[in-house]
Amino acid sequence: MLKKIILGLFLILLGNTSALSTDNFYAPGSFADSLFGEVLSKNELGLIGWVSTTLVFNDDGSDGILPNGALSSDEGFHLNQLALMFCKGDGCLPTTKFSPKHNLLSRITPTPAPKSESIDIGFNILAVYGTDSQFLRTSGFDDFDFDDNHDEKLSIPQWYLDIYLPYFDGMNIMVGSFMSALSREIGYPYAPPRWFATSSYELLYSPIKHVGALISIKLPTNKNFGLLSIEGGVTTGWNTFDNRNGSLAYLAGIRYRTSDMRTGIDLEMIYGNGADDFGEAPAKGGSQFFALSSSGKDLDRFTGNITLMHQFNPRLEAILEFFYGSQEGGDIKAAPQFIVEDAEWYGSFAALRYQLQPDLHVNTRIEWVKDKVGANVLFAGSPGEVYSFTANLDWQINPYLNIIPEIKYDQYDGNGLPLFGNKTQNNQLLGLLNIIFKF
Repeated sequence: MLKKIILGLFLILLGNTSALSTDNFYAPGSFADSLFGEVLSKNELGLIGWVSTTLVFNDDGSDGILPNGALSSDEGFHLNQLALMFCKGDGCLPTTKFSPKHNLLSRITPTPAPKSESIDIGFNILAVYGTDSQFLRTSGFDDFDFDDNHDEKLSIPQWYLDIYLPYFDGMNIMVGSFMSALSREIGYPYAPPRWFATSSYELLYSPIKHVGALISIKLPTNKNFGLLSIEGGVTTGWNTFDNRNGSLAYLAGIRYRTSDMRTGIDLEMIYGNGADDFGEAPAKGGSQFFALSSSGKDLDRFTGNITLMHQFNPRLEAILEFFYGSQEGGDIKAAPQFIVEDAEWYGSFAALRYQLQPDLHVNTRIEWVKDKVGANVLFAGSPGEVYSFTANLDWQINPYLNIIPEIKYDQYDGNGLPLFGNKTQNNQLLGLLNIIFKF
C-alpha cells in the first residue's frame, strides 16, 4: 500500500511540473520550511526528507540481481528509501540546504573560505526505511526484528556531532555514527544528489559507516600550491556499534585541491581486525567479509583508495578511482563464504558527467574489479573479475523531483560459479528507472 501511495504522489507531481519553480534544482526541506520556516532558518536547522524508488528490469528472465543494481536484489518496483534527516549547519551536507560556511568540510574537502575564528557545532540524525537499509544497518544498534520478513527495513545510520574549531588553519571533529569517509561517494552513496542510481563495485568492498570519532585538520599552504587537509579517526570497525571482536579500527586520509577547486586528489584508508565482525544475521550490520580464528587471533584487514577528480569546464567533470583491500585468512570454514586464506581485491572505475542543459546531465561509468578468492560474501564461490558499464540521464524536473533512467551491463570472468542470475549467468543487463522526490 505504501508503494502505491508513493507512486501516486510521483504521478501527481509529474502532472504539475509547470507550476513549480526550477530556479534551484535541489530544494531539500521545503515541506518543513513551509511549516516551521522561521524557527528552522533562525537556528540554521534542517528537517529534510526524500523518497527514492526504483523500477528494475533484468534481461535474463531471472529475478536475481547482484545487489548493486540500485541496491535491489530482484526485479520490480522497490521503495529504496523513505528518509528523514534532522540536521544543523554543515551537518546537513551533502544536501544543499545551507551553503558550506567553513574552510573545512569533514570527509569532503578543504575549501578556499576564510578561517572561522569561532567554535561552531552542527549535527545530523538520519533515519531510513526501505530496501537500502539492509546495507545501512549498524550491528548492535539497528537490531530491529519487526521487519525481518520484509524487504523494506528500518535503519538509523547517522547520529553525530560536527564540531568546527578555530585551530591550525581550521579543524573539525565528528563524534557518533557517521557514513564512511572512504570511496568517491564521500560517505553518501544513498543521499541525493548523486550521479548514478546504481552503486559502484567499490562500494561493495568499502565500509558504509562507522561509530567513533574523526578529526580533520586543514594545513596552512601557499595559495599557489592549493589546499590541503588531513584526517584520522578511531572507530569500532565496519558498520558496527557493539564492537563484537573487541578491536578498534583506524581511519586516515589526505585531501588536496587546487586553488580554483577544479582538481582534487583524495587518499583514504582503514586498518583493523577483520575477525568476527560480520554481524549475527543477514541485514543486521557488520562487514561483508567473513573470517574467524579458533584461537581468537586478530585477522588484519586493510582497504584504501585513491580518487582523482577534475572539472574540465562548467559542463564536464570526471572521476578516476583506484581501490585495494586485503583480509588475513582465518582457520574456520563454517560456510563457503568464510575466508581461510589470505585474500586480496582491487579495482578501479572512471566516470564522466556532462551537462546537456541546466536541468539535464548525462553520466557514464566504466568499472573493473578483481576478487581473487571471492572474499566478499556476495562473491562467495565466484572468484574472478567483473567488468561493468553504466550510463544514464539525470533529469531534474523541478526542485522536488529527479528522474534517472539508467542501463547497466556487467560481465563476470572467472572459474567459479556464475555470479549473476542467482548464480546461473555470467552477465547481466539491467534497466532501471530511479525516481527521487525531495520534501
